[in-house]
Amino acid sequence: MIIKEIKMNNFKSHANSKITFDKGIVAIIGENGSGKSSIFEAVFFALFGVDSNFKYENIISKNRKSVRVELDFEVRGDYYKIIREYDNGGKAKLYKNGKLYASSISAVNKTVSEVLGIDKNLFLNSIYIKQGEIAKFLMLKPAERMETIAKLLGIDEFEKCYQKMGEILKEYKSKLERLEGELSNKKSFEQELRDMEKKLQEKTDELSKINETIKKMKEELKDAEDELSNIEKKKLQYEKFISKLEERKTALELNKQKLNTLKYDFEVITRSIKFLEEHKEEYEKYMSVVNRIEEIENKLKELKESYENYVKLVNKKDILKEDIKKLEEFIDKVNYNGDLEDIEEEIDKIKNKIEKIERIKDLIEELRTLHSEVEKIEGYKKIKIRCEPYYSRYLELEEKYGKLEKLNVEYAKLSQERNSAEENLKKLKTDVEKLSKEIESINIEKIDETLRSIKEKKKMLEKLQREKIDLNKRIGELNSEISQLKKILNELEKVEGRCPLCKTPIDEKRKMELINQHKLKLSEKLKELKNIEHNIEEIEKSIEKLTREIEKEDQLNKTKTIYSEKKKNLEKLIEKLREQEKYLLQIDKRIENYKIDGKPIDEVLRDIKLEMDEIKPYYNNYLSAKKYLEDINEKDIKNKLDKLENKINGWDKEKCKREIDKLRDKEKKLIKIKDVLKELNSKKEELEKVENLLSINYRNYREYLALNEELDRLKKSKQKLENIYNECTSKMSIIEDIKNRYSTKDVISYLESEIYKITKNIEDIKERIKYIHQKLGEINYREEYYEEAKLKVKNKREELEEYKKYEAEINTEIRYINDSIKKLKGKLDELENISKEKEKLSKFIDYLDKIRKIFGRHGFQSYLREKYVPLIQKYLNEAFEEFDLPYNFVELTKDFEVRVHTPEGVLNLDNLSGGEQIAVALSLRLAIANALIGNRIECIILDEPTVFLDENRRAKLAEIFKKVKSIPQMIIITHHRELEEIADVIINVKKEGNVSKVSVS
Repeated sequence: MIIKEIKMNNFKSHANSKITFDKGIVAIIGENGSGKSSIFEAVFFALFGVDSNFKYENIISKNRKSVRVELDFEVRGDYYKIIREYDNGGKAKLYKNGKLYASSISAVNKTVSEVLGIDKNLFLNSIYIKQGEIAKFLMLKPAERMETIAKLLGIDEFEKCYQKMGEILKEYKSKLERLEGELSNKKSFEQELRDMEKKLQEKTDELSKINETIKKMKEELKDAEDELSNIEKKKLQYEKFISKLEERKTALELNKQKLNTLKYDFEVITRSIKFLEEHKEEYEKYMSVVNRIEEIENKLKELKESYENYVKLVNKKDILKEDIKKLEEFIDKVNYNGDLEDIEEEIDKIKNKIEKIERIKDLIEELRTLHSEVEKIEGYKKIKIRCEPYYSRYLELEEKYGKLEKLNVEYAKLSQERNSAEENLKKLKTDVEKLSKEIESINIEKIDETLRSIKEKKKMLEKLQREKIDLNKRIGELNSEISQLKKILNELEKVEGRCPLCKTPIDEKRKMELINQHKLKLSEKLKELKNIEHNIEEIEKSIEKLTREIEKEDQLNKTKTIYSEKKKNLEKLIEKLREQEKYLLQIDKRIENYKIDGKPIDEVLRDIKLEMDEIKPYYNNYLSAKKYLEDINEKDIKNKLDKLENKINGWDKEKCKREIDKLRDKEKKLIKIKDVLKELNSKKEELEKVENLLSINYRNYREYLALNEELDRLKKSKQKLENIYNECTSKMSIIEDIKNRYSTKDVISYLESEIYKITKNIEDIKERIKYIHQKLGEINYREEYYEEAKLKVKNKREELEEYKKYEAEINTEIRYINDSIKKLKGKLDELENISKEKEKLSKFIDYLDKIRKIFGRHGFQSYLREKYVPLIQKYLNEAFEEFDLPYNFVELTKDFEVRVHTPEGVLNLDNLSGGEQIAVALSLRLAIANALIGNRIECIILDEPTVFLDENRRAKLAEIFKKVKSIPQMIIITHHRELEEIADVIINVKKEGNVSKVSVS
């Protein structure tokens, strides 16, 4: 593949870059971070796209939503163009010689791999040479170089498979152990099954006996139930006649009661009718009196209101006359001859005088307030003079406090820093102590001793592996010899007359001699084969044991590294601890600057604050007095005082009070006379109205009195007749009640008829009772016979139920035993399946173990190394020849160690000069690439090949690049300008802001 051109839109830092590539050496030069490596990333993206978990925002330029890359390249004379873009979804197209060749992401990915003949992983291991990889080949130890080359060739994947299969084998072996553990219960389950089957037979026999007993008991119960049934039939007949007997007795009793009731009612009604006939006249007179009383009471109700009003008016008239008399006596007593108008005029004059004096009184109160204000002013003047020194001192302290408070903030910060530093120091001491204990817990001498032992064991392992290879070769030879001997023996046994080997005539004796000779040889070979196989088994055991012990090396090296890191960390912590102690001393020195007269600044501030708090009340009093005196107008108050004293003119508060009290007393007396005059006039008017109403109601009053007298007479008459009336009423009620009860008017005839009928019924019922007693004697039923039969049935049933319960219990036990047997058989079936599974698993583990050994270092990995070594060696020498160095041949051992053959002897990589080392390293890297993709490299990309190389080696590498003629296109990404001199095309990349700019020269 030859890269022709790439266009990048919004790809990382490339907003819109286009680069054309020629054959030869193309140098992409720019500072770190300029975007030069992004060019290769764009090539890789164009060729192979992205994985499923890839995020496009990782390659899209900042603040952009889409990305597009176009790549033109040539493969074996055909021209291809790939377009990959993303804009709310990924797209890809591939053109071949100008025509669309693939139009979906998956189709493009597949076709590109087919066209190039490699996938993306092979591309990264062959065409692309990572940053510092050439330098790395020079610096690595042989074992590390072998591991790196194995990774490039993909051999390490087999080691990963080997390790992974080891984990899987461990899981399967663990499963096998679990299965074996489960199978260990098989014998106990089999014994338990036998016990259960025996128990089942016992319970089945017991159930058979119980069923026989239950059958017999059911027959006995039937006999008892039949006997009870016969007695119950007699009982029913007996109870039926008893019931009838009770009914007849009840009927007899009811008829007797009814007869008595009828006779009683007949006697009562006869006596009542006789009483009413004897007292008919008194009853009618009583009714006439009651009617007249009712008429009078109705009339009195009509006249009652008029009567009561008349009585009230008479009382009211007497009261009014008495009130008028008293009021006239009061007027005469006060000796007042005026009317209402005169008295009202005099009251108004008194009120005006009172108002005038009240105004003077208010002025006196205002004058008192002004005098008080003047006294207050004088008081505040004194307070101001007394508190002024305290005010000045407070201001002085306040200013001082403000200055020191700023310093106190700095002091507080320093104190906080000191506390924090103390905490850090404490933590560091804890960390040092903890880390020291951790270091002490690691026995480094023992680890070093073990590592030395492992080194010796590695040598032993190599020796055993070589022995195993030799023995395997010998096994191959022996198998061949054994096969040949068997073939000869087979032919000898069939031969008749002529030797199958030399074709000479042979008799039976000679034939047997030859057969015995070959059998003896075969026996010896088989014995030797068996001994060798036994030796191989012993060697494999030793190899496995040594491998297990050697595998501890990585963990021990890790522990050793951790020990070294912990020691370094401890040294750093101790250094930090010392620095922290110094820092704490510096803070203490700085804190000393914040002391005043030996006192810390916060204590000084506290003292100032205490003094300020003590004089604060005086300070506040001074401010209050000063403000009051500034706000008040003393002159204005004094002017007002003079004016008020002139207005008052000799009046004082007491005089005002006396004068007002005198006027108010006079006013009260006049108001009293006024009220009496008003009341007198009102009473006289009311008296006149009352006298008019009395004359109107007089006639009704007289009628009411007359009717009341008549009512009293009638009530006395009614009282005399009331007892006879009540008795007649009672008798009438009794007669009516009896008539209603029997629902007839001619009740006497009805009662006589009913008495006759009931008497006849009683005689009939007595005859029937006599017949029932006769029948009861014929049935011959006794309650004790019935109870005995019932108890017998009950006992038989209970006994039967007990046996049935026992039968149910045994059936339950049998079901439980059957379930248990079923479960045990199920478990044994499961264990049989487990046994089969165990057998299969055991075979599978053996098979997997053999497969794993194939994937191991001494299996297929060894085979691949042996396969690749001659191929890489071939391409290594082809590449190395291009550099015209005075060496015959470069050898690559099976452990990928490089040996250069010269006329003087064999040299290792360390024996070569700097330039020669780089030539070998580059040749080896190119040889690996050729081996991977089949000697058809047309383009190679080197990312920062000069990194980690000194100036001399960079110059040597540049010269070597110039000599490489077998690769048509070599693209070098670098920030070293030395490579400009050897480049056919120079592509400069630089950053302007956040955007990469490309220029070609």
